[in-house]
Amino acid sequence: MAKKDQNKAWYRFRRYRTPDNMNAFNKARARARKIHRQRKRESWIKNVSNITCSTSSKEVWNKIRKLSGKYSASPVSMLVSNGVSINTIPEISNTLAETFAKTSSCDNYTPAFQALKRREERVKLNFSFTNEEGYNSPLTLLELRVALHRSDLKIRSAKALNILKVLANTRWGADRTSLLRLYRALIRSKLDYGSVVYSSACKSLLKILDLVHHQGLRLCLGAFSTSPVESLYAEAFKPPLDLRRKYLCLNHFMKIQSMKTNTAYTYLFSFSLYDFSSHRSSLTYSQPFHFRIRDLINDLNLNIGRIALCKISEVPPWKVIYPKADFTMSCYSKACTPESTYRTLYLEHRELFSDYEPIFTDGSKSESHVGLAVVSLSTVITDALPISASIYTAELHALRIAIEHISLSCGKKFIIYTDSLSALQSIVSLHSSSHPILVDITYALANHLKKKGIRFCWIPGHAGITGNELADTAARSATGSSESFPVPHSVLKTCFRQKLQSVCQSNCEQQTENK
Repeated sequence: MAKKDQNKAWYRFRRYRTPDNMNAFNKARARARKIHRQRKRESWIKNVSNITCSTSSKEVWNKIRKLSGKYSASPVSMLVSNGVSINTIPEISNTLAETFAKTSSCDNYTPAFQALKRREERVKLNFSFTNEEGYNSPLTLLELRVALHRSDLKIRSAKALNILKVLANTRWGADRTSLLRLYRALIRSKLDYGSVVYSSACKSLLKILDLVHHQGLRLCLGAFSTSPVESLYAEAFKPPLDLRRKYLCLNHFMKIQSMKTNTAYTYLFSFSLYDFSSHRSSLTYSQPFHFRIRDLINDLNLNIGRIALCKISEVPPWKVIYPKADFTMSCYSKACTPESTYRTLYLEHRELFSDYEPIFTDGSKSESHVGLAVVSLSTVITDALPISASIYTAELHALRIAIEHISLSCGKKFIIYTDSLSALQSIVSLHSSSHPILVDITYALANHLKKKGIRFCWIPGHAGITGNELADTAARSATGSSESFPVPHSVLKTCFRQKLQSVCQSNCEQQTENK
């Protein structure tokens, strides 16, 4: 449309060369160029937005060739078997598999070799194993150096930088957001893989990977080679690789702590299996994983508390009962909907389900307090959680308490009102095993939904609904023994990220010559 307007203005100016027509043509041309650049940028972002850490380099290069206009479709694969052309993927796969199976079959061996093979396979192997070596036990620096070099981590990451070098072009669509997204998917994902193991290497070896990290950030930001690395971290909002490895190690440690069935659990939390103090004087050993995590927790002054164990639902999938939930009020934008409209919708909903006893739940989180409340017609239940708990965990815990309260009540029909849309969507979704509290809620609903009618309804918070306001006030003033509550390991990720970000910010502020 803009190009058409530009052509019209040009034809008009070419016939009638007046100052007004010339100004109109210049404006139309400028507008067409602006729209063309915007559409080009939007098309670029759309093409690279679906690139993730699982996208292969081949697919990324195919996208680059398409954007450059150099892409040519590969010919259709053809295969001939017994004089018949095979061109479908399933038939090609079956034909190749049959050929490989026939070629590698034992029938191709000589009778003497087949007899020897059968005789040797009947001999029992004298094989023994031991569990005495600790998880991630100390390795010598020579072993770490060989493992790091053999993994060719730097080489593979450096090759992925070539994609950024091609796309970091100032003339066509290479914006900072897209380049950083590509960097996370293609380069940093390689640096993250195995970092829990190789993070115990000496600093001189780990600095090799820092060069790849810095070069990738410079390409994404268009920074000079003389720009300090602290400026790159602050401008790209990316931490140093050292802090990134610490973050991944903490997450891995907490994840194993929540899974007692994990093979590494015994080695990580039974320190008597390996006495590191007797080897501390040796310079050829690095600290085991659990000792490094212990020192890291002390350095960051982290208050971990209890970690909730991962649970497996006792309810089989075919017996899971998904409750009925009403999301009608979520269709209205809270920024554009007055509180009176929400109150009217709530009263209409209560009139429709007047035979259901209402129960209101709410969670509250501040810098120094995490609480929750459950309010019914005759009862107010409050509880406090550790400060590391998220508002999502508080809302789920409130819903679990509400269901437990219903199981002990004499009534038959109940409707639970909550202002947490994410918690309610998790309950009614098919993926309820990702959180320990959701597993408990699934089990409770499977036992009580058959006996009692339980419904859920989302209502907006702070909209003047009486029950929700009472629950919010009670949650803000909730008290209790918060340290005894087990926190899911996934909730601690935010706490770890904030702590390490504060360390990165402190290091950046201490630089005197930082640009």
